[in-house]
Amino acid sequence: MKRFLLTTVLAALLAPGPLGAAKHRGLWFWRNSSSPYGSDNIVGNTVQETLTVLFIKKHGVRRLYGSYGNRPISEPNTIAAWNERLQDAGIQSQLLLSENTWIFPANRSQLLDRIQTRLLDFNDLPGRTIPEKFDALHLDIEPQGLSNWSSLTPLEKRDHLNHLRDTFADVRQYLTNAGLPTFPVYADLPVWFDNFPGSIGWSSSAERDAWFDAVALHLTGITLMPFDRDTFSSIDNGVTWERSNITAAQVRCGLEADIGTSTTWPSVPAFNDMMNTLESAYGTAGAVDIQSYRLWREAIAAQPIVAVEAALKHWHVGFDTLPGWNYVILESSNLCTWKQIYEHRAVQHESVLFSVDHARTRTRAFWRVERFQPFDSDEGQQPR
Repeated sequence: MKRFLLTTVLAALLAPGPLGAAKHRGLWFWRNSSSPYGSDNIVGNTVQETLTVLFIKKHGVRRLYGSYGNRPISEPNTIAAWNERLQDAGIQSQLLLSENTWIFPANRSQLLDRIQTRLLDFNDLPGRTIPEKFDALHLDIEPQGLSNWSSLTPLEKRDHLNHLRDTFADVRQYLTNAGLPTFPVYADLPVWFDNFPGSIGWSSSAERDAWFDAVALHLTGITLMPFDRDTFSSIDNGVTWERSNITAAQVRCGLEADIGTSTTWPSVPAFNDMMNTLESAYGTAGAVDIQSYRLWREAIAAQPIVAVEAALKHWHVGFDTLPGWNYVILESSNLCTWKQIYEHRAVQHESVLFSVDHARTRTRAFWRVERFQPFDSDEGQQPR
């Protein structure tokens, strides 16, 4: 007797993503040594490197802001091979350096030393090819992240911002002295430094304007971080002044993948929608930079897979859909090994019938149907 069973067992899978060819996204890639999505656990692991590059390229990332600790010195060949892999995939590799106390003159030499050893010396090693080099420097230096920031007076906060301005100036001068006056340097800023009056003790709007002019003079580009804002109007309100008044440097808008219950974005689709909204409003040159690879991948991995009630009739698997979900049919001959045989993105309520007539000649077969929220942000896939 031939036996056939339609089952609804839960299982995890990763859906194919969009091609992302029209996007030009940036992505922070931190070390995160305790996470499988940190650079410490990916770079140097051939399998993980391949999966990471496939993911970020598929999702339109063309600028990677990578933090690698001391590895450009201790493991230069590994980092060079990683840079080359990114280059082959059409992804720019920016060296990410971050430490908030570098704004203070007494600590500035620590930053310049890292630029020398991890960037300049690395790029200049004998035999280093262009694809193996870092394409740019990315600075994440945030005085507002200092432990005593909240206790500072407005004038003290302004003084800290002046230290930050001077830090950027010193970096540009250092690169100029090294014979690289136009080497790309990018930096991250919050969206409220421009507020006047506000928490920063600007004496006048002219003083504020002069600060931004000086910062932009030393930088190639700035990423704004409206990470605590969850509507387009609030994000746009936060970045409008900088987008309108900073002309000497490129201005991009960032978005944090703070996704889940009681967070900025309740779901991956909500986060995707905002990315698309920002890219539509500001163009791919102005959006979007994503904080961070770890947060993004962890949010995707946490998405629920839901069993779907289905029926087998006349050699067709049938089920009803809800709009906005991906549906898959999986098939097995032993309930242990499953193979996806069909995928469908539903844009409306509909009834789906999928032929499994190919199984007529088998002694037994099993099927299950599942649905999940798609994590990509482009057009839906056609049934296949």
